[in-house]
Amino acid sequence: MQQLQTSNSSSAVSPAMAIRQWLISQLAEVLSLDPSTIEAQQPLTRYGLDSIDAVTLVGDLEDWLDLELPSTLLWDYPTVEKAANYLVEEFDVSV
Repeated sequence: MQQLQTSNSSSAVSPAMAIRQWLISQLAEVLSLDPSTIEAQQPLTRYGLDSIDAVTLVGDLEDWLDLELPSTLLWDYPTVEKAANYLVEEFDVSV
């Protein structure tokens, strides 16, 4: 079971929330957006995510979680919320 590290260890953060926060932060950086404008329930394509950025982001997520993930993850689960929930359910990650 992979242990996620959160930046604020004094408060409990669910694994799904930690993954959501990471994904939003990375999306904002890659797409030059304000993280507060990214909604977890909105399709990632709404923000301009293309296939190259999606595959790169999945690779970074693999490195962060130390997991092997499908390169189509963000197309199969096209919102931050769906992707985070899938990862928690499928890979049993925990904080």
